[in-house]
Amino acid sequence: MLIATIIATAFGIGAPGEAAPPQPSVQLQALLRSSGYQGNIQRLFSALPADVFQRCPTLVSQGSTVTVLSPVRFAQDGYPVSGAWKQSFPIRGCGNDTSINIFFQGQADEKIASIVAVPGDTHADLALQRDALRYAWLGAKAAAPNCATPHARHTRYDGVVDAAHKSWRESWIIAACGRNVEVPITFTPDPTGTRITAQMPRPLR
Repeated sequence: MLIATIIATAFGIGAPGEAAPPQPSVQLQALLRSSGYQGNIQRLFSALPADVFQRCPTLVSQGSTVTVLSPVRFAQDGYPVSGAWKQSFPIRGCGNDTSINIFFQGQADEKIASIVAVPGDTHADLALQRDALRYAWLGAKAAAPNCATPHARHTRYDGVVDAAHKSWRESWIIAACGRNVEVPITFTPDPTGTRITAQMPRPLR
């Protein structure tokens, strides 16, 4: 019931004090409200580890934001056949205030590809997230060597650290079998891509 409530009240509401995000097209709005789409989101939420999405009576969701990453084109029956978008669900109240981020892509066969990304407000794209996770997991393993299944619990954008090189820093919180570990990660764009540098992990309470 908690997941259904998050989904049912999610569309088109930004966090308090923030400017409302640009609205997606009418067709995309209709898709987001459809029972099939919301059922898929409920399935994705249900599969999240308890370390990432904690369920409790005080769980609060302030809605979601939808960011169109590339123009979404629809077939005549209303299903997307190309384009991509991201939907973020801020949640709080159960000991892990974060945002659940899900990426979607329309495909030629009218099936929607869904990818649950790392939670929080990371500025890294999906490819960078995959690479950064390796560093974050290594840091978590150093702090909790006996944990075989660490999870990214939250990411926090800490800001630009070198404007000339467009470098930015984030703190990745990893849940490692009952322990939380913070791994500072710096992203530095260069001619070959983006260099990722992880600093010493810091155990959290």
